[in-house]
Amino acid sequence: IMEQVGTYTLNQPLKSLMTLLDSGQRQSAAVYIDLLSTTFSLPLSYNQSQHFAHILPEAVLAFSPEKRRWQLEQLKRVMQADFHLTDAFLDGMEKGLHLLSKGTLQRFVSLGLEKSSRSLQFGAKFLSLDSRSGFDTFTDLQVAVSILQVRSQLNRYIQARTGLPITVRPVSALPRSPVGDHSKGGGVCSDGRFIYLPDEINIFGQKAENVKLYKCLARFESGHYEFGTFDFDFERMLDRCVADKCRLQCGSASVDAAHSVGKSENISDFERFLQLFPVPALASDLFTTFEHGRIRQLFSRFYPGLVRTYLPMLRKEALRQLGDARDISPLLLLYAEIALGISVAEQDGIDAGIKDWVQSVCMLYEEKMTQTDFTAEACGKLVVITYREVEELLKHQKNNQREGDKYTSLRIPFDRRLRPDLYYAAYLPFENMAQKIKEKLADNGIRIYKSVIKKYLAAQQDFLRPEDLREIPCASEKHSGIDRRDYREIAAALCGLNRADMTGISDTSDQGIDVGRYPVFWYQEWDCHLGDYLNDHARVIDKSISGHDSDFYHCTLQRYRALVQRIRYSFELLKPEGLKLYRRWIEGDEFDYQALLDFVLDKKANRTPSERLYIKRMKEERDVAVLLLVDLSRSTSNTAAGSTAAVIDVEKEAIVLFSEALEIVGDVYAIAGFSGTGRLGVDYFHIKDFGEQMNDNVRRRIAAVTPQRNTRMGAAIRHAAFQFSSVLSRVRLLIILGDGFPNDLDYKRDYAIADTRKAISELRSQNIHVHAITININLTEESKLDDLYGDIHHNVITEIAELPDKLWQIYGALTH
Repeated sequence: IMEQVGTYTLNQPLKSLMTLLDSGQRQSAAVYIDLLSTTFSLPLSYNQSQHFAHILPEAVLAFSPEKRRWQLEQLKRVMQADFHLTDAFLDGMEKGLHLLSKGTLQRFVSLGLEKSSRSLQFGAKFLSLDSRSGFDTFTDLQVAVSILQVRSQLNRYIQARTGLPITVRPVSALPRSPVGDHSKGGGVCSDGRFIYLPDEINIFGQKAENVKLYKCLARFESGHYEFGTFDFDFERMLDRCVADKCRLQCGSASVDAAHSVGKSENISDFERFLQLFPVPALASDLFTTFEHGRIRQLFSRFYPGLVRTYLPMLRKEALRQLGDARDISPLLLLYAEIALGISVAEQDGIDAGIKDWVQSVCMLYEEKMTQTDFTAEACGKLVVITYREVEELLKHQKNNQREGDKYTSLRIPFDRRLRPDLYYAAYLPFENMAQKIKEKLADNGIRIYKSVIKKYLAAQQDFLRPEDLREIPCASEKHSGIDRRDYREIAAALCGLNRADMTGISDTSDQGIDVGRYPVFWYQEWDCHLGDYLNDHARVIDKSISGHDSDFYHCTLQRYRALVQRIRYSFELLKPEGLKLYRRWIEGDEFDYQALLDFVLDKKANRTPSERLYIKRMKEERDVAVLLLVDLSRSTSNTAAGSTAAVIDVEKEAIVLFSEALEIVGDVYAIAGFSGTGRLGVDYFHIKDFGEQMNDNVRRRIAAVTPQRNTRMGAAIRHAAFQFSSVLSRVRLLIILGDGFPNDLDYKRDYAIADTRKAISELRSQNIHVHAITININLTEESKLDDLYGDIHHNVITEIAELPDKLWQIYGALTH
C-alpha cells in the first residue's frame, strides 16, 4: 500500500518497525503495521503522506514499551475516525495522556471522537488537552502518576530532611559508568547525588495513593543518607568483628586475611565485603534485610508519624508477595519480620521450624544491634555471623530459591535495592583522595578510617584543611592520644599531598597563595534539579589585580584613534545640557504663555481651565553607576572569530574604549574580572573600584589582565551586585563582557544556565539593569544566548570596530 503511495513513505516507518522487531515486541509491531496500512489507504495528499511518514515512526518509538501496543490501537482508532485528529491526539499524548491506563485511555478517546463528530475543531482541542473539558476529563481519569509531577515536592522534602542537595530522578536516567554496571538494579536506588524512583507509578486505583507511594519510597530511601548506610567502611566492619570475637566462616581464613580481599580492585568497600562470601548475592540480601530493619527502627525513634503513615504501604506489598508466592522463601519471611516489623508467627501456612528460625535470627539482631553500635557496619557483622546458617537452611529446604547452583535474589517490596556501586562511582574522586590521605596519615602514625575522611571531603567538596584533622576521630581508642600530638608534621604531609598527588581535584589555594589574605564571601546557588537554592554554596574570593608597567592603554588609544574620536563624540551627546525647561507646572519660575492662551480660550468656551500655567527650570544631572564585569576564563585565550587577536585582547581593548567613553560622560563606573575553579574557588578581581579615579595604577591593572581558569558566572554576578550596595545612584547598570557560556566543575549546561539566569533576575529585583556583550560566539550558538540571559538584551561582537556603535546605543538606551 505504501509503495503505491510512493517509496518516500517507506524509509522511516520501516526503520521503526525493525526497531520493534529487534526488541522482540511482535504484538506492537503487528498493530503498527495495521496502523500504517490504515493511514496510507486514506486519500492523502503528497504533503500529508510525507507528514505521517515522518511523525508516526517518531510517535511509536516515543510510546512506553509496556503500553505501546494498546496506545497504538487508540492511535489507529483516531486515524480511522478522521486523520485530521492525529496530530491533536499525539500532542495530547505528550502532554499527559500517556499516563492513562488502557481502559481510561480508551474511554478518553471515545469521548474525543464523539465530540469531534459534532465539531472537528472541538474534538481536536479535547484530544490535545487544549480545552478545559479535555483537561478536566483527563484529570478525572488519570490514575498513574509521573515522577515529573511530584519531583519538586519530593526534592524539597529530601533536602530539608537530609540537609544535602539530593534530588530525585527517574530510574530510566540511571547512568552507565566504567565503574560497575549501572544497568542492573531495581525500581528504587541511590547514587549519593540522586534518588532514582520509578518513571511512573500506576499500582493503585486512585491517583492520591500512587502519589503517596512516591512519597513513601522517597522518604525511606532518604534514610540511607541520613543514617549513614553509604558510609559503610570495610575495615571498620572487620574491626567490629575482632572486637566482638566473630569468626569469619565465609570463605576467608581469618580477619587478617580478609583485609586484603578486593584491595587491589576498583570497587566499593561494600563490594569488597561481599567478596568474602561464596554467594555474594545472598550476602547482599542479608545485609539489605538488616539495614532496612535498622533504618525502620531509626525512623520509629525519630519520625514515628512517618512510620505510621507510610510503613503500611510497604507491609501491604510484602504481605501480597507472601500471599502470591507458591514457595515462600525463609529469607522473605526474615525480611518481613526485621525490615518491616511483620510478625511471622501470626502468618498461616508457614512451617513451624522456619518460624522458629526467623525468631532466633530476630533475637540475635536485637542482641547485636546495640545503642553503642547501631551502624551499617553492625549490620555487616550480623551478615558474617548468620551467613553460613542461612546458606545451609536454603540448601536443605525442599522449596527454596536455589535452582541448581544459582541463587535467586530476594524479591524486595517495590524493588528497593542498595546500590553502593553507584555511590562509589559518583564519589570516585573523593574515594581516591581519601585513600591517599589515609595512607599519608598512616605514614605519620595516625590510623583514620577512609570513610570518615571521605565524608569530610564530600561535605567540603574536597577542600580539606590540615586543621580539619583535629575534628576527625581516630580509628580506635588506643590511638586517641595522637589527637594531642603536634600537628605540624601531619599538616605538612597533607599540604604536600594536595599540591603533588591530587590530580583532577581542585585546589582552591590558588597555587600557593594564602587565601586568608583576601576577603571571602559566600553566596547561594540555584539548583534547577532541586528547584531551590543551595545556601552558602559558592565561595567568592575578593582579590585585586597587581598591575605591571606597560603602554598597552596608550597603544590601544593610538591604534583606534578614529574609533576613540567617534566614541567621545557619541558620548558627548549623552552629557546633560545644563538647565532644562519643563512646561505646564502648577508653580514655577515664570508663566508659560502657551498655557495662558489655552487658559483664556477654555474660559471663553465655558470649560474648566487647567491650573498648569508655569515654566520650571531645573538643572539636569546624570545619576548613573555602571560596573563592567569581564570574563577571564581560560577560553578567552582562544582566537576571536574572524580575527587574528585573542578574545582576551579584544576584551582588554573594549575595557580601554569603555573607560574613555565613561570618562567623557562623567558617570561613576567600576571594572572587575572573574574566574576560578569549583564552587569554593570563585575569584573576583578588582580592576577599578567605583570611588577610584582613572589613573596609571588602573591602566597598569588593565594591561595585567590575563586568562585564568573556569567560569562560574552566577556567583560572580551576585558578588558584582554586592558592589552596588555602597552606590546610591538612581540608575545602576551591570555590563557583562564575555566569550560564551558558563562552565566549571559540576557547573555545566542546563544547571549553569539556570543559575546564571536566576542571578540576573535577582539583580533586576534590586533595580540593577543587566546587559551582556559577547565576543567570539559561533553563529549556531548565538540563539542560545536567550536561554542564558533570559529576556535581557545582549549583543554579539566579533571585532573591536563594532563596539563604538553598539556601546553607545546600549548605554544610551539603558541610562536615559
